[in-house]
Amino acid sequence: MLKYPAIILFAGLFSINTYAQQQAQPTQPFPFSVTLTQTDSSELDSRKVFETGKPTVVSFWLTTCMPCLAEFAAYTKNYADWKQQTDFNLLGISLDFPGRFNKIAPMAAEKKWPFPVYWDRIRAFKQIMPGGLNGMPQVFLFDKTGKLVWQHKGYSPGMEQVLFEKIKAL
Repeated sequence: MLKYPAIILFAGLFSINTYAQQQAQPTQPFPFSVTLTQTDSSELDSRKVFETGKPTVVSFWLTTCMPCLAEFAAYTKNYADWKQQTDFNLLGISLDFPGRFNKIAPMAAEKKWPFPVYWDRIRAFKQIMPGGLNGMPQVFLFDKTGKLVWQHKGYSPGMEQVLFEKIKAL
């Protein structure tokens, strides 16, 4: 019985990688122009957050999403080592509804996430990103010029290493 989920998972990973290489780009150019809310409730434009010149990982998540939290835990465990090996940006953007905003900062502090997290208050990225951010987590990797080069949806252990290999290849 365990053989089938493993085969489906493997096939899904293959499909995700192939699909990501052929998919459309976002509807707005990187670094976009989306108002992001910081954990202290101040706002800033995504153009001040998203940097060109190095790979950028954008992970969309929800405070109630267990796979999202597992993925962030994997990032946290590996982040310092990854940053020693290569220079890149990693950002978490919550798509939580307003009633959950007050959970973001305490969660980030408790989990000691070493990367910045923001909130997309009006869920603008759902209109910008390919696929409309249907399903969480969703991770997008942009190259040094801001071109979308890879993405994945969902999380299973080991996906963080696939992501890091993609980052190092840029």
